[in-house]
Amino acid sequence: MIEWTRMRLSQWGKWCRGRAVSGYPSASAFFYANMGERSAAGSEAPDDIAEVDAAVAKLPSPLRQVLILFYCTTGPVWWKAQKMFTSRRTLMRRVRLAEERINFYLGVASAPKP
Repeated sequence: MIEWTRMRLSQWGKWCRGRAVSGYPSASAFFYANMGERSAAGSEAPDDIAEVDAAVAKLPSPLRQVLILFYCTTGPVWWKAQKMFTSRRTLMRRVRLAEERINFYLGVASAPKP
């Protein structure tokens, strides 16, 4: 089951890398906001990506930052560990903890309702 979660987190990370991450909204976002639209067509996340994004948002900030760094940025693991001012082993331990929590959140979300 955790492999399924890792695959979904990888897809989420790829989707995040494909977006502009400047921190500023695009001109089209201002245009559509003034027109009463939520956003430009096609900028909404697909349902499976939005589900993972919502699960990541539930995490405490330190674990959320680890997942964002690990899955949404490119580069070797040693470099990502340096960015977090930690060792590679500690980074991977935190990633595994965050993945387990995401696995739980996604399992609860997809469980049949009584």
